[in-house]
Parts: sequence; structure tokens; C-alpha cells
Amino acid sequence: MIEIEHSLLQQGYHSIPFRIRKSNHLYIYAKINGVKGLFLLDTGASNTCIDINQSEPFCLVSNQSNAKASGAGSNDLYTEISKGNRIQLGKWKRTNTTFVLLDLNHVNIAFSQYKLPAVQGIIGSDLLKQHEALIHYPSRLLFIR
Repeated sequence: MIEIEHSLLQQGYHSIPFRIRKSNHLYIYAKINGVKGLFLLDTGASNTCIDINQSEPFCLVSNQSNAKASGAGSNDLYTEISKGNRIQLGKWKRTNTTFVLLDLNHVNIAFSQYKLPAVQGIIGSDLLKQHEALIHYPSRLLFIR
């Protein structure tokens, strides 16, 4: 373990491995309400999102949102909000987490062109910023506290 990793662990951070896809996207496994899924790690996404089509498997209760979402290749997406959820990345856990639900079909269609598996959601900058996350590319570790 390099010095920076050791120092971060002593400061209360958890380390979670991530991978880099052929598409150059970072991805990570997360558990939402105890259910494991594949998520993009995306500092450019303003919110942590879950595919609205995954509401049932992740046991999400949601309400309609007036906000519209946009992203690369898609604008004015219908959204819902789900509050009071649990998230786990490695051994790091949080409760009472809010997620934006939206259709990620356009994202998964793009990944299918690379013959990559579909993602169930996106870990966005809201969660990363709130928990002082750091991405260490050389070790392919996400540090979060």
C-alpha cells in the first residue's frame, strides 16, 4: 500500500475498488437496499441515479419529481425521487439516501455497442462530494468517508 492510501485509511476513509471499461468509463459495484448492482462512477453526474426500470429489484419507493434530467445524448428526461434508502460501497454504508430515478436506456444502448453489460445506476457528484470522495487512478480505488 502506498503512503497516500495508508494516510487516507487512517483518516477514516474506506477504499472501494473500481474498474475502467473499454469505453473508458469507471464502474463500481454497489448495494442498494441490500441488492447488488453495477454502477457508473461519474463525477460529471450531478446526482446519484438509478434506472427507473430497476425500482422493483432495488425495493425503491418513489414519488414523481417536477425536475427534468439531462445528460450526454438525452434531454428532458422524466424523473422520480426515492428517499430513505440504504447504499453500500464495499464496507462503506449509509442510510437515508436519496436517489433520482430516470430511464437509463440511452446509456445502456451506448454500452451495448461496446458489448458491455448494462448498468443499473450512476454514483454521482452529490454523494461523492458529501462524503469527501477521492478517486485514485493508479490503484483504481475510490476513497470515501
